[in-house]
Amino acid sequence: MRDVPPLNPKITLKDIQEDAMRHLNWLRNPDTHDACEAYRITDDTPLPEPVPVITINDEIISTEGNLTTISGASKSGKSAFTSILLAGAISTDGLIDGLEFVNVQPNTTKKAVIHIDTEQAKHKHKNNLRSVIKRANMDKCPDYFSSYNIRALEVAQYTEITTQICERALRKHGGIHLMVIDGIADFIKDVNDAEQSTTIVKYFEELAIKYQTPIIVIVHTNPGTDKERGHLGSQCQRKCESLLMVKTEGNISFIEPKLLRMAGKANIPAIQFMYDKAKGYHVGCGIKTEIVVDKSVARINKIKALCETIFSGQTSLNYLHVIKAIMIQANKSTNTAKAFFKEMRVREMIIKGEDNHWRLNNTAL
Repeated sequence: MRDVPPLNPKITLKDIQEDAMRHLNWLRNPDTHDACEAYRITDDTPLPEPVPVITINDEIISTEGNLTTISGASKSGKSAFTSILLAGAISTDGLIDGLEFVNVQPNTTKKAVIHIDTEQAKHKHKNNLRSVIKRANMDKCPDYFSSYNIRALEVAQYTEITTQICERALRKHGGIHLMVIDGIADFIKDVNDAEQSTTIVKYFEELAIKYQTPIIVIVHTNPGTDKERGHLGSQCQRKCESLLMVKTEGNISFIEPKLLRMAGKANIPAIQFMYDKAKGYHVGCGIKTEIVVDKSVARINKIKALCETIFSGQTSLNYLHVIKAIMIQANKSTNTAKAFFKEMRVREMIIKGEDNHWRLNNTAL
């Protein structure tokens, strides 16, 4: 664990503004310019490579010292997905009943794994905890896995107790392997308040950096949309390393990458999972595939079929008759019929004979 300055548990927007003003004053005062060098990055600046803790299909999702956001509608499967990540984080050998392609770095040194829930009733929370332990092939909750339900506390107490939890974990276990906040919106009174949203996201950024751990925060999307709720959702998106959405179709949930700073979206498969009653938790059920028909291909096939209908039986027509036939057969306007004719000609579906009549090009078709 690196030596870092202590974290103020009551960070406010005013603190951030005052800190920014101090930096600005340094810039204005020539005598303090040397102090700015601490913030300068050059091609020779010695920086350690980011340590990946969560990967999907070998693509980096979460690294030490950064935030990851998981969003989705209510009951979409966000908590189920994070339970899988928690199981991976408490495992010392990486052998869990998880999801294909999803990998969490094994916790070989048994650092703390912290889960803070602000939403669920305690009995539901306990059931979810048991599923995490079972999924990790453990009989009992390991000492280094600390799951807290702070739902009964006042909002003003949330950051204070979170800081205490982190300090306790550092003292007792020597560091934090992974931290999950379910959900961050309850740490403030108004998700549409820009000041509160900026402050709380900055707070969790500070925690991630101080304890050199990935922090996963869960946010809801607005009803009926893929947009994360309020200024808080926007701020999470701006500051997070990755943003994964969890969506549902029927009883099946699936992961959809929305923002990735260390990976390419095309490399992250839409991993599906659904509830298994026998096991008592969600299990993988393959990769979501979508049959996408290219519009240009569909258009060409439509024109080809139209062409074969009009010119069937060795029919040959002059230009005007072709246009009229297209208009009648396809129920299209003159301009659209002319566009269809042009497509037929350019793609050599039809050929023009010495009699100036058009007929099927059987070789091309």
